[in-house]
Amino acid sequence: MSARRDDDAPLLQVENLQTVFFTDKETVRAVDGVSFDVRRGESVGVVGESGSGKSVTARSIMGLIDSPGRVVGGSIEYKGEELTDNTEKEWQQVRGGEIAMVFQDPLTSLNPVYTVGNQIKESLRLHQGLRGREATEAAVELLEDVGIPDAPRRIDEYPHEFS
Repeated sequence: MSARRDDDAPLLQVENLQTVFFTDKETVRAVDGVSFDVRRGESVGVVGESGSGKSVTARSIMGLIDSPGRVVGGSIEYKGEELTDNTEKEWQQVRGGEIAMVFQDPLTSLNPVYTVGNQIKESLRLHQGLRGREATEAAVELLEDVGIPDAPRRIDEYPHEFS
């Protein structure tokens, strides 16, 4: 058996993820035993019925579960680093700079009074220290990376102008 090369290791590894919500009446197991790996360059789709735990799984991976919810078991490793015990300060260093979540509805994900480009550039400023033309070029490149046509023009549009 040969040793696994670093480039063969999963970028994201979720093992037996368990997220629950504690209410006055009951404990709701929203995610129970989810496991998957994502390797560099790989796309993974999470499919299921409404209410099956897709969004809670994604929010758990991002460290965005609010009370009364909590990740109570399992492991979330990103680039070999365990994330489940991160402090909020550690999450802030990872979220947006290393990992991000794009919500399906741009009207609930993005501020409607700012252009999409301004909101992307704000994240680039916070997490990568980019400003001015450099931030604009990086924002255009990110839009192109996710398949947005005519990204240099669309960067100045507002969220409601995206489908």
